[in-house]
Amino acid sequence: MKYLFAALLCGSTVFFAACNRFKLGPPELDRKQYDLTGESKCDTSLNKGVDVSVSYFLLKEDSQVARTINDSMRHISVGSIVGWLDSATVARNPEARTDISKAATLFAADYEAMMKDMDKLGGCWELKTTADTVYTSPNAITVKVETYAYTGGAHPNSNLAFYTFDRETGRTLALNDLVSDTTALLGVVEKAFRKQQDLLPQYNLEERGYFLRDGQFFLPANIAVGRGGLIFYYNPYEIAAYAVGPIEVTVPYEQLNGILRDSWY
Repeated sequence: MKYLFAALLCGSTVFFAACNRFKLGPPELDRKQYDLTGESKCDTSLNKGVDVSVSYFLLKEDSQVARTINDSMRHISVGSIVGWLDSATVARNPEARTDISKAATLFAADYEAMMKDMDKLGGCWELKTTADTVYTSPNAITVKVETYAYTGGAHPNSNLAFYTFDRETGRTLALNDLVSDTTALLGVVEKAFRKQQDLLPQYNLEERGYFLRDGQFFLPANIAVGRGGLIFYYNPYEIAAYAVGPIEVTVPYEQLNGILRDSWY
């Protein structure tokens, strides 16, 4: 009997381990799409109006972890519109922080107000956000959120943000969750940055046109777990002029031994 029990125990352990590996495979996504409709929508024949489009996803899995990540994705999606509203407007309309339709309507209202103030303002405003996964491992999910916006002016604006989620808890990982030594990390990233930009170690970055903080190299706002290494993404204007475009540096994991806290990849 004890051998039968041991066999059953072994079999159940293998079964649950297999189930766990299945759950931690590539997540199943439920795609969501929001598009502004109604009278405010851009009329291309008149070249007036507003286009708002937000494409994102939620996880289909029914678990607390998935619910936590989904709450974050909803917040990020609405925030991609709210970020273009002034703080006074948001304060008067707090529901816009969680209601994507309300946020888009307020964005359209800003356009109408601008049209009244500037009779000759031409062209539609556009705000487009797309979110998708770029990497998954048993421990983490990395999401890329790209936003394109045109609200008049010489050129449109684009922004990319990375979010890495812990697949055990669902929370968003911060830099200190990923690395134990940010000082050492800074040196590794600067070396990789200079190599990617063809800059010798002795070159002064500011003299070469890069934006530094108090004369010092700095890590970007967006850092994420990727397939080939840790991703460091500088948006336009963050460390260089708009004409330079975004700068993405990937540091292979083998160069981060002793710096990474855990094997998130």
